[in-house]
Amino acid sequence: MLYLDAKAEECFFEELKPNQKAGLSFEVAEGGFLDVDVTLSDPSGSVLYAANQETEGRFRFSASMGGNYVFCFSNAMSTVTPKVLKFKMIVVQPREADSSDMSEEDRKIKGMIGDLRAQLREVKEEQDYMEIRDNAHGDINRNTNRRVVIWACFEFSLLLCMTVGQIYYIKRFFEVRRVI
Repeated sequence: MLYLDAKAEECFFEELKPNQKAGLSFEVAEGGFLDVDVTLSDPSGSVLYAANQETEGRFRFSASMGGNYVFCFSNAMSTVTPKVLKFKMIVVQPREADSSDMSEEDRKIKGMIGDLRAQLREVKEEQDYMEIRDNAHGDINRNTNRRVVIWACFEFSLLLCMTVGQIYYIKRFFEVRRVI
């Protein structure tokens, strides 16, 4: 989790080797309109990915050159509201070279295990994403329910006051006044 103040920018670096695969995923969990600016740059300074006022995003790429890749989150458009966001930079480690002493069946099994590992990582990312969305929607639901309860209590109080007022008015209307 990253706490990003209003008018602030936070940058992070990841060292990648040439042709190494990586991915960046992010989501704004709290704050304002749940939007943030994101940029991802390679070591030469070329922008690989840029998104303005995004709530969430995923970007996968293969490193064209070795060096430090920079990804920055900016809350510059917000003047007051800080943001809380969750991000993950995923770097896929290259597979070990297959040794020649392995049988064809062993290579297939090793490849299937690698594929399974990648798919499990994607499932974990999706679960993290769903947890953040569940928390955000849960907050909205709790806030809405609180407002409904407050409104219902106000209506009940208003109806009670109107009932007492009407009983008093009708009682006074039918009251017999004698003049002696």
